[in-house]
Amino acid sequence: MKVSVLVPVCNSEMFLDECLESILAQDFEDMEILIADDNSTDGSLALVERYAARDSRIKWWKNPGNLGLAGNHNACLRQARGEYVKFIHADDKLLSTSAIRHMAAALDENPSAVLVGCQQHLTGVKSSPTILAQKSGVYDGRQMIVASLEHNTNLIGQPTLTLFRRSATKRGFDDRFVGHLDFEMWCHLLEQGDFFYLAETLATWRVHKTQQTAKNRTDGSSHREHLLLMETYFAKPWLKNAATPQMLFAQIYHLQKKYGRQADHLIAAMMTQLSSHRFAWQWLKHKGSRPFQKILRRCGFPLNPASCRRQSREMKPANSNRRLAQDF
Repeated sequence: MKVSVLVPVCNSEMFLDECLESILAQDFEDMEILIADDNSTDGSLALVERYAARDSRIKWWKNPGNLGLAGNHNACLRQARGEYVKFIHADDKLLSTSAIRHMAAALDENPSAVLVGCQQHLTGVKSSPTILAQKSGVYDGRQMIVASLEHNTNLIGQPTLTLFRRSATKRGFDDRFVGHLDFEMWCHLLEQGDFFYLAETLATWRVHKTQQTAKNRTDGSSHREHLLLMETYFAKPWLKNAATPQMLFAQIYHLQKKYGRQADHLIAAMMTQLSSHRFAWQWLKHKGSRPFQKILRRCGFPLNPASCRRQSREMKPANSNRRLAQDF
């Protein structure tokens, strides 16, 4: 089995048919489709049963109890048998009938890559299609983590935009995270290998008021997660050694603003690597560039994080549009 397509479901009736139709429309056949229902109370299960009757590749089950977001993702992952894993959230969909084929080929052809992503695209009431302005190719995994932290942004994107090697995910998703569940997993994967970026619009993730991310922000359940993420990863020697002044400033500035005294221990550790002089210079650059960044974002021009390109020197640096990426 080449690819396991995993669809975690919980009261997903509104968009689930679009999601499943986009999977069944794929021109790639060597795949299993696993659907885990986390005790839905709407019509999700009836819809899943109807699709399972159409295609024998669909296997589904109802969890014995409510496992929550991380638990349901891990339930899917435990049942997966494919060499590669492709999560598709029930409110998202694939936009290209060759999405899975192209992503699987990228990992087949690039053994150093552990994770592949595609051009970012959002769907929602107040959203419009978006572009991550990078050139297709292999990018250093750990440098992608640093670049994301420099901009306080998930440069990889949502799970529906990705595909990864199952062999690298034996640990599973870290159940301490909800809002940062995907980015923490990307960090875990990119510590192990490279990132392959496909500059193609292959999938979309949906923004709406009833999605789990919005609920987490409303009830405050994900408030402390960024602090926990940085406590976890800044303790790793490799990240301390790879940290740039821009990354250190971005994280100190954000941690101070969001957590105050709760983050003093982490800020103090970061300041040992960033002198007060360098902090002041980064602060001036931050304040001075903000008006121009706002203008550029409104006009649709991408900003330019550090280059993460691992191969081919003629490759342009990895770029991102700050507006288009998922904020922490």
